[in-house]
Amino acid sequence: MASRPDVLFLVLDSLRTDRVSAYGHERETTPALSTLSTYATRYQNAFTQAPWTLPSHTSMFTGAFPSEHGVTNGFSDGMSRLPESRTTLAEHLSDEGYRTAGFSNNPWVGQLSGLDRGFDEFVEWDLEISASDDPGVHTSREEIYSRLHPALGKAARQPLFLLKRRFFTDSLVDRAKRWLARRANSPEPTFTFLNLMEAHSPYFPPERAFEALDLESPSALEPRVLNTKLLTYVMGKSDLAPGTRERVMEYYDASVRYQDEKVEALLGQLQETDLLDDTLVIVCSDHGKTLGDYPREERPPHYVRDINLNVPLWIKRPGQRKGETVNDMFELASLFDVVRDGDPPVGSYTTDVAVAEDFVPHAGRKKPDEITRWRVAADESHKYVRNDAGEEYLYDRTADSRRSRPDQDRCDAYAERLSERVREFGSTADESPSDREIDSSVEAQLKDLGYM
Repeated sequence: MASRPDVLFLVLDSLRTDRVSAYGHERETTPALSTLSTYATRYQNAFTQAPWTLPSHTSMFTGAFPSEHGVTNGFSDGMSRLPESRTTLAEHLSDEGYRTAGFSNNPWVGQLSGLDRGFDEFVEWDLEISASDDPGVHTSREEIYSRLHPALGKAARQPLFLLKRRFFTDSLVDRAKRWLARRANSPEPTFTFLNLMEAHSPYFPPERAFEALDLESPSALEPRVLNTKLLTYVMGKSDLAPGTRERVMEYYDASVRYQDEKVEALLGQLQETDLLDDTLVIVCSDHGKTLGDYPREERPPHYVRDINLNVPLWIKRPGQRKGETVNDMFELASLFDVVRDGDPPVGSYTTDVAVAEDFVPHAGRKKPDEITRWRVAADESHKYVRNDAGEEYLYDRTADSRRSRPDQDRCDAYAERLSERVREFGSTADESPSDREIDSSVEAQLKDLGYM
């Protein structure tokens, strides 16, 4: 590489663009990200390549689309894992002399999927230390917890549901800060990855986050009751009543506000060690989250709505000190190239049409007989959606509405643009993604998250 800057890659899992104050939300949910916008490049039309965690992260980590890398679904009786033939971003950077560390709050991102490959240091969702070459990153208590976590999970009959928020988030961020502090004077460049899940249900934000947004503080019982109702909705067993949904969105905003404190702490760590100016900083969401916004049975599925696909993204280049905005389409899979580049000019790697893929259903206990693939092609004004059976739909992105009678000429034009992009896809891996059964404790956590 021409330059070898330190890299901080922060994924704020399930963060919706419309709930980010830096993107116009009326509540001040993200003051730290608003500050980041003053000295970084903010992308208005960043699109994820898949509307949920596993394939989205795999695309960011490999630079490939779901159809190419093959990691598209996760089921208890055998989930997709990244083939060994695919080089991850961490593996590439490690080969280039980087020291690499990952801190993941999401079970899909780690040993389960193979996305932990290439990391010298890696902490899993349950705080298991799955890789470590620097014992100074973890306290003695944290190392003991890592060794005992399987027994703790079994004793609780679930993966410590109540501790997931905020104990896990605090611990991951604290360890990342220690890693950054210990590597501050290292001659080797560093790659630091975090996945934080405060914007992903269940929601247990602290009282101070409600107060900061002038929202009613919860009672002792309300969080469990509300999250139970939300999980029932996520699993498709009931709808969210209007009043319940309004309160869920207040919990969502408070969770985002709390998470923003952690973003501030991480960026502050870089400032304290005089590393921020020369670091490539990437902050994004892997996908959005539908919380009763659209009918669950709508066709095409609500997963292909912009609320899930059009995600917040900031890129601060080394030496960048002035905020800028890019309106061109950007695909999150291109972040692989952005990091390899190290110092990309503003607007690099944009595209005229962003492509996404969704393989439905996403996850569950058993693989279904049939999985439907949807593909999306979007530009700044419209979004074209089709499946492998030939159904096609056209959305007006400015109005967030599906055209009941789409102009066929326009559909044909978008269909051809989508086909052109798909023809550019590289071949799928020589080896099929290996299936791996999901451990019972991981399955329990995925159940609490609404995947199973």
